[in-house]
Amino acid sequence: MRDAAPDATAAPAPLAPSSESGREPLAAGPPRVVGARAIRAASLVVIAFLLLQVLTYGYGRDQGIYAMVARAVLDGGMPYRDAFDFKPPGIFLIYALARALFGPAQWGIRVLEVLGLAGMCLAMASLAARLFGDRRIGVVAAALAVLVHAQLDFWHTAQPESFGGMLTIAALLVATPRGRDGAPRPAPRGAALVVSGALFGAAGLLKPPLAGGGVVLAVALAAPALAELARRGSERAAVQRWIGPTAVHGEPARPAPPASGPVRSTAAALLWAALRPALLIALGGVLPVLACAAWFALRGALGDLREVLFVFTPHYTALGWRGASVLGMAWYGACEWLVHYSGPLAFGLACLVALHPERHERAGVALLSGVIAMHLVGVVMQAKFFPYHYGATWPLTAMLAALGLWKAWQRCTRSGAKAAAAALLAALVATAFARSATKDVADDYIERCAKRITVLATGASDQARLDRLASVADVNAAANREVAMWLRERVAPGRPVFVWGFEPVIYDLADRPPATRYLYNVPQRASWARQEARDALMRDLAASPPAAIVVERHDVFPSVTGDVIDSRDTLNGFPELAGLIEQRYELAVSIEDFEIHLER
Repeated sequence: MRDAAPDATAAPAPLAPSSESGREPLAAGPPRVVGARAIRAASLVVIAFLLLQVLTYGYGRDQGIYAMVARAVLDGGMPYRDAFDFKPPGIFLIYALARALFGPAQWGIRVLEVLGLAGMCLAMASLAARLFGDRRIGVVAAALAVLVHAQLDFWHTAQPESFGGMLTIAALLVATPRGRDGAPRPAPRGAALVVSGALFGAAGLLKPPLAGGGVVLAVALAAPALAELARRGSERAAVQRWIGPTAVHGEPARPAPPASGPVRSTAAALLWAALRPALLIALGGVLPVLACAAWFALRGALGDLREVLFVFTPHYTALGWRGASVLGMAWYGACEWLVHYSGPLAFGLACLVALHPERHERAGVALLSGVIAMHLVGVVMQAKFFPYHYGATWPLTAMLAALGLWKAWQRCTRSGAKAAAAALLAALVATAFARSATKDVADDYIERCAKRITVLATGASDQARLDRLASVADVNAAANREVAMWLRERVAPGRPVFVWGFEPVIYDLADRPPATRYLYNVPQRASWARQEARDALMRDLAASPPAAIVVERHDVFPSVTGDVIDSRDTLNGFPELAGLIEQRYELAVSIEDFEIHLER
C-alpha cells in the first residue's frame, strides 16, 4: 500500500514565503475600494513633488567626503589607502558612478538618487502586489517612504543607508515570485535566490547589517519546510508512543519500524527544501563581497581596508557605548524608529496592529518585520542614532504602515461611515504635521520646500539661496564656496592644498588635489588613532608639500572625535603641524571659520 505522505517530488512547495501562502489560492484580484484612484493619484503627485525637491539638495559634510573618495577612485586611487574615510566601500562606488555619468557637480549624485528612488517606488508597488495582493498598497507605501526620505533633507540623504534601502526592496522583490490568480504561490527559482542574495550582499557593502536581510529571508523561506518536518516527526513519535506499550497475549509489542522508502526520501527532500534557500542566498551574498575583496587585493589595498574597517571603525563605534546598557540602547533605538521621525508611519503601524493582518498577509508582514528588526539591531550596534542610520528601514516600515492605513480606509468605506473616513484622513494629516523626519535645520520642511520652489522657479540659478539651504550648524556652504574660489584664484592648477578640518568639499569646489590621503582630520584628533595618523599625515605633507593650508575653527564633534576641541585648538597639541605652518606659511586671509595660509 502506498504511503499517505506526499512523495519527494512535492517537496519544493514549502519554499513559498509561508505555509499559508504556499497552500492558499491567491485572491482573484484586489477588491474594489472607494476612492482608490484618487489615493493612487495623490500618492503619485506626492512622489513626483518630493523627488523634484531631492534634486535641489546640495552636499552635506559626508557627501563631500564620499565625492572626494570617488574622485580618487576615478583617478586610479583606492579608498582608505589614497583617500581616507571609514565608511564601507560601496558608497564610494555609487558616488564614483554618479561622477562618471554626470561629472563633478553636486546634482549628479542627486540624479542617481532620484532614479534609484523612482525604481524603488515601482518595486514597492510590485512587492505589495505579491505580498498583500494589491499593488495600490505599494503606491501608498512608496509615497510614505519618499516623504520620510525627502524630509531627511540634504544632510541625511544620499547616504549608504539611502541606497541600501533601495537594494533591500529590490532583493525582496526578486525573491518573491509572482503568483497566478487562483493558484498557490510558487517557490522562488534558484537563480532568483542567488540574485536576491547578491543584492543583499551589495547592501552589506554599503552598511554590513543590511546584509542580514538575506538571513531573515532565508529563515522565512525555510520555515514551512521545517514546520512540516517537525509536524511529521511529532506524528511519528506519537505513533511510536502508542505502539510501544501495547501488549498482545502478554508480550510487549514490537516498536514501530524505522522510516524507510518514501517516508525517508520525503524527509530528506523537506530538509533540502529548508536548506536550499539559505545556501543559494549565501552564494549570491558572497559574490559582491568577494569581488570587492579581489579589487582591493589586486590594487594592493586590502591591508588598508582591513585596518580601517576592522581596527579604526570599531573604536569609533565604541564611543557611543560609553556608560550605556544593551537594553537601554535597544529601547532607545526602537523608540526612535517607531515615533521620532514620522507621524504617518507610526499611525499606519498602529492601524495595522489594531486591525490585524489577514491570513494571506501574515507571511509578508512577518518577513518585512524581521528585516526591520535586523536593521534596528545594526543601528543599535552602531550606537550613534544619526537620522540617516534608519534610512534603509523606512521603505520597509512604509510597506507595513501603508497596509495598516489601507485596511483602515477599507474598513471605513466598506461600512459607509463617511465621518470615519474623514476622521482617518484628518488623523493622517495631523500626524504628518505632528512629527517630521527633518532634523538639525532651523526651519521646518514645508518652509524649506517653499524656498526650493522659489529656486526652481528661477532656474536653480540662485546659488546664494541654495547655499543657505545646504548650511547647518557650523557648516556654511557659502563660506566653503568662498574659500574654494579664493584657492582657485591663488593656487596654480595641479598644486595640492591641505584642509586641516572637516570640510573636504573645499578640495572639490576648488578643483585642487589634496596633499594627503586624509581628507579630514578625525584620525589625527581621535585618541585611539592619533599618533600613528599624525605621523602618516606629516609624511604625506613632506612628500607632497601643499601650496596652501586651510585651518578650520568651531568644528567640534564629540560623538566622532571623543572630545570637544576644534581643529584650530587641536594644533596646540600637534607641534609638528603647528611648527610647519609657522615656519613655512603665512596667514593670507580669514574667511568665516577658516584661516588660509599660503607658502612663504
